[in-house]
Amino acid sequence: MMELPKDWVCHKQTLFAWQRLYPALYGEAIKNLFKGRKMKAITYMILLTVVLGILVSGCETVQQLLDTNKPSASLKGLGFDDVSLDSATLVFNVEIDNPYPVALPLTNMDYGLSSGGSPFLSGSAAVAGTIPAKSRKTVSLPAKINYLDMLKALKGVRPGTTIPYKADIGLSVDTPALGVLKLPLKKEGELALPRLADIDTADIWNIIKGN
Repeated sequence: MMELPKDWVCHKQTLFAWQRLYPALYGEAIKNLFKGRKMKAITYMILLTVVLGILVSGCETVQQLLDTNKPSASLKGLGFDDVSLDSATLVFNVEIDNPYPVALPLTNMDYGLSSGGSPFLSGSAAVAGTIPAKSRKTVSLPAKINYLDMLKALKGVRPGTTIPYKADIGLSVDTPALGVLKLPLKKEGELALPRLADIDTADIWNIIKGN
């Protein structure tokens, strides 16, 4: 396969960044101008000029900008909601830092959980929401799972038990300059497995052993 020239790839990336940033910044400037926020509109126009200057100043400058100003995320907590024997919602509480001057949409999340070195849960979920420009926000991201299948994968762990876990997560965001970017998240902690109010733990244990 023919390798593309480095300069061509870099200029294409520069063009892509401009195509993504220009509509967002110009749109914010016009919106604030029509709302009578002249100073804010001027700020966006100045920022637009600065961005254009950076993009035309050379590929090295562009690459440095993209490498140093990327979003980041960290997993703050993990828990359950709406638990029944055959289903549950696993809730990931994630803090996301958006350094961009435009909102950052969330698109998708994939996850893998293990305990004692043994995987017990993995999957993916479409996520919604945006992180406001130049801000940090904690969001709750839900993923539907089969609770009974998870208990079977844990091999002998009963509801009501607290287990150690290790989480590996990829959160995809739609950035203005780089397109869809996957943010890696890792965390170790403890996870409480909820009891089921309408089913005796011994009955669940018998179901698990019987399968």
